[in-house]
Amino acid sequence: MRFAPCPWHRVPCPVLRLQLKAGKSLQYLCVSTQISLFRNSILNPNHSISMSALSTFKTLLFFSLSILLMGVACQTTGQTTTAETRTSSSQAIPANAQSDEGLFTVYQSGDKIYYEIPDEMLGRDMAIMSRIAKTAEGLGWGGDRLAGQQVVQWDRRGDKILLRGVSYSNTADENLPIYQAVQNSNFPAIIEAFDIIETRSGSVVIDVSDLYLKDSRIFGLQNRHRQQYTVRGLDRNRSFMEFVKSFPENIEVRTVLTYNADNPPSQQRTGSISIEVNHSMILLPEEPMRPRLFDERVAMISVSQTDYGDEAQYSKTKRYVTRFRLEPSDKEAYMRGELVEPIKPIVFYVDPATPEEWRPYFIAGINEWNVAFEEAGFKNAIRAEMAPEDDPDFSLLDARYSVIRYGANPVHSANAGPDVIDPRSGETIRAHMNMYHNVMKRLHWWSMSQTGPRNPEVQKPHLSTEEMGQYLQYVVSHELAHALGYPHNQRGNTAYSIEDLRDPDFTNEFGNSSSVVGRTRFNYVAQPEDGDVKVHRNVGEYDIWSVKWAYSYLPQFDTPEEERGLLNEWILERADNPAMQFGYGRGDFDPTQTTESIGSDWVRASELGMKNLHRVIPNLMDWMGVEGENYEEIKMRYMQMYVHWGRLTERVITAIGGSREEHKAFGQPGPVYTALTKEDQQRSMAFLGEHLFETPEWLLDKSLLRTFEHVGTVERVRWYQVTGLNALLSPHRLERLVEQHAMLGDDAYGPAEMMDDLRNSIWKEVNGSDRVDTYRRNLQRAYLDRMEYLLKEASAEAGNPPGDYRPDIGMENLRTTFHVQQSDIRPLVLEQLRELKQDVDRAVNGASDRYTRTHYEYVSKRLDELI
Repeated sequence: MRFAPCPWHRVPCPVLRLQLKAGKSLQYLCVSTQISLFRNSILNPNHSISMSALSTFKTLLFFSLSILLMGVACQTTGQTTTAETRTSSSQAIPANAQSDEGLFTVYQSGDKIYYEIPDEMLGRDMAIMSRIAKTAEGLGWGGDRLAGQQVVQWDRRGDKILLRGVSYSNTADENLPIYQAVQNSNFPAIIEAFDIIETRSGSVVIDVSDLYLKDSRIFGLQNRHRQQYTVRGLDRNRSFMEFVKSFPENIEVRTVLTYNADNPPSQQRTGSISIEVNHSMILLPEEPMRPRLFDERVAMISVSQTDYGDEAQYSKTKRYVTRFRLEPSDKEAYMRGELVEPIKPIVFYVDPATPEEWRPYFIAGINEWNVAFEEAGFKNAIRAEMAPEDDPDFSLLDARYSVIRYGANPVHSANAGPDVIDPRSGETIRAHMNMYHNVMKRLHWWSMSQTGPRNPEVQKPHLSTEEMGQYLQYVVSHELAHALGYPHNQRGNTAYSIEDLRDPDFTNEFGNSSSVVGRTRFNYVAQPEDGDVKVHRNVGEYDIWSVKWAYSYLPQFDTPEEERGLLNEWILERADNPAMQFGYGRGDFDPTQTTESIGSDWVRASELGMKNLHRVIPNLMDWMGVEGENYEEIKMRYMQMYVHWGRLTERVITAIGGSREEHKAFGQPGPVYTALTKEDQQRSMAFLGEHLFETPEWLLDKSLLRTFEHVGTVERVRWYQVTGLNALLSPHRLERLVEQHAMLGDDAYGPAEMMDDLRNSIWKEVNGSDRVDTYRRNLQRAYLDRMEYLLKEASAEAGNPPGDYRPDIGMENLRTTFHVQQSDIRPLVLEQLRELKQDVDRAVNGASDRYTRTHYEYVSKRLDELI
């Protein structure tokens, strides 16, 4: 029961919510009115109510008797029923305040809101978070997060209620003596203090209006926004309370906040920023879910705690994976191996703002994960459905609901993740996915540059609904993985061989990756002659297995430590299968973990990707041109060709001085890091010489370029080539080459050999050609700049060495600083420059081209200065 204005009496009455079929909207009707309507509905069949007559009568009779016994029944004479009447003796709450019962009983009178906090809720953990409901142009978008999660508790101190921020970063068993020491070093911050304005039987009342309507960092604009837009402060006169609603497990508050700003993101003349914000406060479980310990061989998004009560004799960091709570509805059947529905399935609500044509694909992207949860023993574990539009109590911003929001903004992307997490256990209470409208533009770019030659569907300005729908389903499926607790799995991209990726039967069964969470979108390896090869991916075999690992219900164990043995067995059973391995994305040294990569052979994959890219450029005008339109869209598609070119070469650069990383636990055979073979690194250098440092004539279609720009091509090519060159000659990469040579000797691809191959590739014209073109001259001068940097400027780069004061030895601080000036690098650079000097002095006399000759003369002079 709740108190709200009854449409019949126009005053606050004790009401029940009843849905009238005729109006198809929810109405709050007082009890006496509902009885009258019930009587009329029996006498007049045309006035129907959306409950059976018998059920309605029983319900109304029960509630009416209850209310009468409470002495607060609404009289048909029009007597006003107020919060004061209801509570019998309240002088603190205005008589016209509307109330709502739930986690707390809340009251609102204009911009004043009051919380009646039950005694049993004091000291309970709750999570607060804020999201933007409506916003000014340029400041996020409707549904965007304004402030992250904070765990709080409401505590009483004398005649005040304190709102305190709580942290679970440091813990210890409360039965241990050290627990008190942890508490002494983990004192909760006091966010706000409230005077108790009324004490009732089992509860207290406080005025929380200022908590939401004053200039607060915790419930308002964050520091980054204030600095970016030069915000002077909140204008209380232009800020107000929209509503407050209370539900059994959460409270939702909606405010409009207006700030004075010298540099607002839009509407500059107003000097103001107005946003509508939804604040959620949700009760965390009284009994936390049993955590599951993090394992880097599977890897999930995690929460961390420093445990001072561990038996290791020192503080120990424990990481718990983030995951939804799934428990079988029939535990006995589950333990017999039968598929069982969970007590509480994972439900995602799709934003009604989503265009109708995409809704089925969004829903399919969620539902396809059910195959993975079946591996964990659950059926119908996850589903998506459209958010109800006729329920005034439903909101996409409500902290109870996991949602897919549709954003009308120019961002070419999508994102998702756990939104409300219980830090004590890693339980995901709520997840949030943002699908931005312009992600479709990026999907078209990617699909055309990567699969255009073999896919007629992308050889046109607009994709069919079915084609784009399949791509959107993949994006939703990918983003859902993050919501379920999974980070990007880059190793999944490179699990399959080139031959498998060109096989229609294989790709239609397994897709182009063992994991939908990898950051590679389409199968750019497949060639036009390969037939009906699947171009995108779905939930993969790694995803299916990892859901089993993370979500299986294991009641036979009492603690996270006890279940670890079985979970480790599951990992070891599949450890040698590349498709079952995880990789974070070591894009700086491991070519099997780079972004936008595909296939186990990085050189061959990039060669095939280049072949497809070369086929696109000559057809770009025919595919994308629209009669009467300008060339802007063609220009954007052309620029995407550069991006893909950069990705294909970037992956191969990673192989130089690279190693393969395989996450292992103690007791597993073999090393974690294995240097790539000399042959593989030499193949990689040869590829770069041909596909990065050679002038990309295939990009230089003058008839195409002069439709959208008069200048820019030379500089654009220079930027991509020089970026690759500098990456090859980075101190960190040279450090790895030095170490591999020191450890492996002649079996390694040492820094001297790499520098020889690089010089011969970039300066090959000195051995016979009488002309160096513009692009190559730029590249050669950039080579001199980089060598000068290594010879004169580069010094100590990298992390700090470990010390006694810092015992947390990890990947970064275990590696000592690389001193370029004390290493082999400068002697090798000087050797390269001397040999180049001889070659250039010989070549300058044979150069018949004026630009080439002056270029060589300049180079010779600079080499004299450097040497």
